[in-house]
Amino acid sequence: MRQYRAKILRKEFPFINRLFVNYEGQTKLWPEDIDDIKVRRGDKILLAKKGFEDSYSWSGGGHYDYTIYFAVWKDGEEWRVVELDSAGYSGTGSGERHEWDADTIGEQLFTKGINPDYIVKCIQNDTDDNGNGKVTRFWTIYKMKRFDLKNYHQEQIDKAAVALKAEIAAVCEGKKGRRGKC
Repeated sequence: MRQYRAKILRKEFPFINRLFVNYEGQTKLWPEDIDDIKVRRGDKILLAKKGFEDSYSWSGGGHYDYTIYFAVWKDGEEWRVVELDSAGYSGTGSGERHEWDADTIGEQLFTKGINPDYIVKCIQNDTDDNGNGKVTRFWTIYKMKRFDLKNYHQEQIDKAAVALKAEIAAVCEGKKGRRGKC
């Protein structure tokens, strides 16, 4: 059944083979490699999320779990696919540890000026740290065409303005009675 479903998904979502392309332009992960692919409608809850990566390596093995997001849109006749930044951490058996953060999906789309047709969530669960377990992968394709992204961005700007005005007002309130104006 997986082969039939992959054929239909390729027809419905022609960009699907452009996910997980390496620097030489070769696809590293095919729809047939995925345990389940679902289709959903994008919403505000999705835009408030961010990807996350967790990796650990040592001489005896390791794991790499992730939830990463791709923004996908059609530019003329060509599909554009951009992997969005993810937060996460990595560690090694020698005790080395790195942590990093990322903006939410909505913030990244705003700063990059992207209005995607789709957002694709890709999850990998590497269940066994020594490499003997089964890796599971799940994708969700979120349709964004009916979502009003411009309105969403304006709502977020308005919320940020209210918070900033309150912060400034609190600082100015604390300065009353001192010399100078706030």
